[in-house]
Amino acid sequence: MLSDTRCGEASPLARLGSLSSRMPLDRFFHAQLPSDSDLLAGREPPSAVGWQTDDLQIWFNITEEPWKDPGLHIHDHSDEVFIVLVGELVIEVSGERLTIGPGEFCCFRKGTPHAIVDVTTPAQTFMIRAPSIDDKRYIDQP
Repeated sequence: MLSDTRCGEASPLARLGSLSSRMPLDRFFHAQLPSDSDLLAGREPPSAVGWQTDDLQIWFNITEEPWKDPGLHIHDHSDEVFIVLVGELVIEVSGERLTIGPGEFCCFRKGTPHAIVDVTTPAQTFMIRAPSIDDKRYIDQP
């Protein structure tokens, strides 16, 4: 049973730290968000910050320079979510452009053509895909 945090008890982060030292890393993982963009969860995390899992991919993006996708693409077997904390993402989906701002998110089901066409910086976003597979396929433009 989980206990509630009360005045005088350990902070939630301290309690998580003690939990993570007792539980195997394949069942639970806890870390601070990085100061730069990084893969937090996925098949092959590039740093010690990331947690290895085939079922989920989470990118934490800190962007100072605007960028965009090379074109419309789909994910054949995974759903994708973008969560915007700071800045804005301009997305193209179903022939329309929409701006996703701070405190907003957007979701794409597998097989839905979409693209990031602009990023208002500075930006901090999460990109979540499940499962964590390489299934991004660019669509030829007419």
